Parts: sequence; structure tokens; C-alpha cells
Amino acid sequence: MGKRRGFTLIELLVVIAIIGVLIALLLPAVQQAREAARSAQCSNNLKQIGLAMHIYNSAVGAFPPGRFNTHVAGRGNCWGPYSQLLPQLEQLPIYNSFNFSLAPDSDPVLSAPNLTGYTTFINTLICPSDSAPELVVVGGSPFATHNYNVNVGSGYSVVQRPAPPLADIPNGMFSENLAVTTAMITDGLSGTVAVSETIRSTSSDTFATNPLGVFVITGNNSTTGPPITSDADYAAMCLTNTPPGFQATRGVRWHYGAPGHSMYNHRRPPNDRRVDCRGGLPHSTRSDPLWSWLSLNVAARSRHPGGVHSLFADGHVQFLKDSVNVGVWQALGSRNRGEVVSADAY
Repeated sequence: MGKRRGFTLIELLVVIAIIGVLIALLLPAVQQAREAARSAQCSNNLKQIGLAMHIYNSAVGAFPPGRFNTHVAGRGNCWGPYSQLLPQLEQLPIYNSFNFSLAPDSDPVLSAPNLTGYTTFINTLICPSDSAPELVVVGGSPFATHNYNVNVGSGYSVVQRPAPPLADIPNGMFSENLAVTTAMITDGLSGTVAVSETIRSTSSDTFATNPLGVFVITGNNSTTGPPITSDADYAAMCLTNTPPGFQATRGVRWHYGAPGHSMYNHRRPPNDRRVDCRGGLPHSTRSDPLWSWLSLNVAARSRHPGGVHSLFADGHVQFLKDSVNVGVWQALGSRNRGEVVSADAY
């Protein structure tokens, strides 16, 4: 009788162990390859936004404001820049579906005519490295989300005429009721950031479970909202385990112009581990001085390891590391402060 051929138990276990090691070595490489593809798509999205901005600029003679505001009590109608860029982003049907005489952020009854537009996800505004897009309910209405906030500058204010004690004027590409021209970008288009990434809040986010997935507010979000005028204000009103309140609306309402929702600033570096914060009340249904106290300390954020993609005013996109010098980051956020930044500094 011939000898049986086969594996011994020890040989089988050795083979299984080797396969396990190979899989363990392969999985990180596969994950890195997938993230590289997602990161490339994210960068391409920003390039498309940059192209849309320049097409708009060529047609109008300026870039869209970061936020419109009529400053009529109860009817601010605070639409954001992406609502104006829709035709240039090849989203004309959505643009035509909006009634711009209505507020983008009002209650479910008043905003119902715009339901089609504000529940639509724009592929160009979604970074695939973030979680799956979901509608987030705010004030009784579901809203689509996005991943690309516009840059207000290196200071705190969002408005051109802040009310005391807020005093600084926005120095970024996008702010309230200011359409920036290329001539106003005196620091140079290639050295001024226009748009950077943000992460999207989800419907389950809270300050306790995910403090960096939400943003803190300085008041009750209804009748009070003290402004952020300094780093000391930020520390006193925002850096606390029991803030006045928070909103899980980061990147929510892509069509609406407001801090956290569609605006960030360059006060702190990308993916800073401290919480983000908003002062004032941005809502269309409010009135001054709450509008004129609108201020922020909201960092750029992404799901990519080590940094964020940023779109510069000239249309090029660059990956900026979390470790970028704060002074350099602030200089890249301003359009007219006269800083000299070497290309090898970032």
C-alpha cells in the first residue's frame, strides 16, 4: 500500500500563518491606495470649484461674496457663494429651482419651495474620504452637506461693518456683502487660499462624543451670541467643557453663507485639536447687532492623514500639512496684508 500524500497539521498551520502575515502586510497598502485615489478625487473637486470661480469672475468681474445679507430685520436672506456658482458648476437646474427671495435657512414652511435644491448633494462638493453623505435635519428641515468651506481670512470678523466690540475687518477671499476682485488680492492670487476642506457633521454628532465634528456657539443661538474679538475671547467662551451650546451643522447647508456651515478662517492651523467656535447669529431671520457680531474661529479639517487640500485664488490646489507654521498659514489666509511667504515654507 502506497504512502499517503498530504499536509501535516503543523505544515497547514504554518501555511495559514504565512497567508495571515501576507494579508496583514497587504491591507495597509490597499487602504493607502484607496485613500490616494480618494485624495486625488478631492483635489480634483477643488480644481473644479476653482474653475467655476474664475468663470464667474470673468462674467461678473468679481468673485461671489461669501454671504449675502440684506440687513433687513427678519429677512437677511443669507445665501452663500455656492448658490451663485451653481451654473458654473454645471448645476443650472438646481440654480433655477431656488427662489432667492426666500431665506436659505428659514423654517420648514417658509423654505419648502427650495426643498429640491437644498436636499440635493452636489458631487463636486463631496470629498470621498469623509463618511457617506447624509441629510442632516436642522430646524425641522433636512439639508444636504458638503466638504469645502470658503476662507474668511486670518481674523475673526465675517462682516464689513462689525458692531463694537468687534472691530476687525475680514481680510480673506470671502466675507459678507463683499465681492472681491483680482485687483483686491494684493498678496497675489498664487499666495492666497480661497477654499479649504471641512469635515461634515452627522446627525448623531454631539459635543460630548465628537467635539471636533461640531462647532461651539457663544450664545443660545436664539437671542444672544457675543462676538469673538480675540484669542482671549475664544479661550473664555469656547474652550470649556461646558460651552454655551454647540451645533452639529459643520458643512451642512452648502447653499447657506455662515461660519462652520460654509465658512472657516486661518486663525488656527489645519486639523487643530481645539474646538471650533462661532460668535454672533448668522440666521436670515435675525437682525442687528447679532448679524454684525458674526465672527468665527473655525479651522480647516479633513479625513486625509496629515493635512488638508486647499484651493488657491489662482486655481491651483495644494496639500497643506497640519504642521504648517501658524504665521505662514495666517499669511496664506489673508489677501491684502502684505506678508512675504516663501514657496518652500508650505
